[in-house]
Amino acid sequence: MNVSDAIDERVRALFSRGLHVAEIDVDTPLLDYGLDSVRSVELVIELEREFGITISDEEAATLHTTREVIACVSAKATHKRRAGAGARA
Repeated sequence: MNVSDAIDERVRALFSRGLHVAEIDVDTPLLDYGLDSVRSVELVIELEREFGITISDEEAATLHTTREVIACVSAKATHKRRAGAGARA
């Protein structure tokens, strides 16, 4: 399993638990799963802890589907890995 697949799997699992649904369709709007503002903040905090990243309130407001969340987390995690590798070089 590559890093991208692992992120996809972890984000889907986190959202499935957090939204109390058996399966997450990555293209279904999160609002369709009953996501409200309080749960949204909680999920962002969980994502930040899980992946060691930071998602601003402005960024979070632009994430409407799980696919968008996965893309955001993947980009931030990749940037973090590259920055960490550069620091060790």
